[in-house]
Amino acid sequence: MVNLCSLHLNPVNSQLDPIWLSILSPDLSQRVHTRPFHNSLESAQPSHASRLSRYHATTIDMPTNTAAWITGPQASPLVVKDTPYPSPGPKELAIRTKAVAINPLDFKIQDHNPPIAGKAIQYPTILGADLAGIIVSVGQDVTTRKAGERIIANAPGVSTGNSSMSAFQHFVVVEDSNAILIPDPLSFESAVVLPLACYTAMAGLFMPNQLGLSTAGLGDSDATPHPSGSVLLVWGGSSSVGCCAIQMAHAAGYEVYTVASERNRALCLSIGASKVFDRASNNLEKFIVEWLEGKITVGALDCIVDGESTVNACARILAQANGTQKVMTVLTPPQTKPVDGVEAQRGKSLLLSQILIY
Repeated sequence: MVNLCSLHLNPVNSQLDPIWLSILSPDLSQRVHTRPFHNSLESAQPSHASRLSRYHATTIDMPTNTAAWITGPQASPLVVKDTPYPSPGPKELAIRTKAVAINPLDFKIQDHNPPIAGKAIQYPTILGADLAGIIVSVGQDVTTRKAGERIIANAPGVSTGNSSMSAFQHFVVVEDSNAILIPDPLSFESAVVLPLACYTAMAGLFMPNQLGLSTAGLGDSDATPHPSGSVLLVWGGSSSVGCCAIQMAHAAGYEVYTVASERNRALCLSIGASKVFDRASNNLEKFIVEWLEGKITVGALDCIVDGESTVNACARILAQANGTQKVMTVLTPPQTKPVDGVEAQRGKSLLLSQILIY
């Protein structure tokens, strides 16, 4: 996977490791601020702090917790400060974070403050959707996980408004359905890139109310095979979601055409793309339409959503091709309809446990 940076955390120290200074910016020294921030979590988000004593599920001595907070819309740098240790609810896990992944969504939130899941973000909050770590305690109703297990998890803190469920902190709580075990051969750093990218791609490609691709090629005997010559267009094939989407669609038996930078051509081809188009080409849309002649398009997955440019480009291409006239996007698409007859829709997510079983 590319465009996902694994960051090591040091659960022993009260401060985050220096590598946190590289969060979300080419200017490594400008995004994270380590001096104390005066507003406490208790005063900023009392509903989150109150959960600390609601359930008795601790299996180790309760440690201190530290997080990187974004204090307001487009605030920079992030503020590193002490944060209450989160105890799990009845169906939740408390996890000691060992690695996190930075997704494009994280820096887009910091730079542009977009709505998440159709709602305005509540500040202050903690960013981060992907984490890998070790379970330190489980809620009273959890029967499938136990302390000491290595897991990856989706951390939906920003979308739920619950900062204790965000990844950029030493200790995080998540629902048990949002976590799966890491196979022994995989390191935390290798596994952490999977959650957000994997379930975003899986949902956008295969859910019936999204692109609804056939799973017959994946061994689903109840699914209807797709027609020969079916092609999926992925815009942003070298992104985290794009890499997952290419591999999934290829495994399901589809041809995959993707748009990426020239330097990532070899990467995209190596993971299953049958054709890679240079995003810097002056005649990009024309070339793609020509290559789609005689094919059946099954829609497009826009993994970039750069304003109106990428969504509209996908729509214009599909409008000139034979097949599905639908663009799935990883972020909310522009309000204006891109092209008559072509639908643009933001993908809806699955629980991690619904798509990755180990």
